[in-house]
Amino acid sequence: MFHRIFRADPATVRAALLFLRERFDGSAGDEVIAKLELALAEVLNNICEHGTRYEALRLGGRPHAPLIHLCVARHVGGIACAVTDDGRPLPSSCLDMHDLPWTGPPPQDAEAILLLPEGGFGWFLIQELTASLCYFREGRRNFLAFVVPVADPGPQAAPAPPDA
Repeated sequence: MFHRIFRADPATVRAALLFLRERFDGSAGDEVIAKLELALAEVLNNICEHGTRYEALRLGGRPHAPLIHLCVARHVGGIACAVTDDGRPLPSSCLDMHDLPWTGPPPQDAEAILLLPEGGFGWFLIQELTASLCYFREGRRNFLAFVVPVADPGPQAAPAPPDA
């Protein structure tokens, strides 16, 4: 299990992700841990980039970097993640099914390559890497939860008997 509370700042997000990787090392395959890290990086960096609130009365007009609570737990079917923050509400369109922003053939010339989108991959990746994705807002807090599935390793082969 892993629990951290931190401000939405790229440096603190990176530190949390590094510690998370260390904490869950060996609890699942490398591919699962990589999916967990990528999905959480997308979620947490979205909070950093889009969640900042501006509250003139409470903070004298200064930006308020959201406070993130991150809880991650390993269980039989996968790695469950719960992320809460006090940033701006998640737009409902984020939970719509997403496609890749570019699905055509690769452009052949350099100018066309420069026109390819640089962003728009985040929610597609989150949806592809996770299961049971759910979101709600209560009061001034966002609640996002999901599971990164762990493939069932199947029945283990019995060890070979020693030579007699």
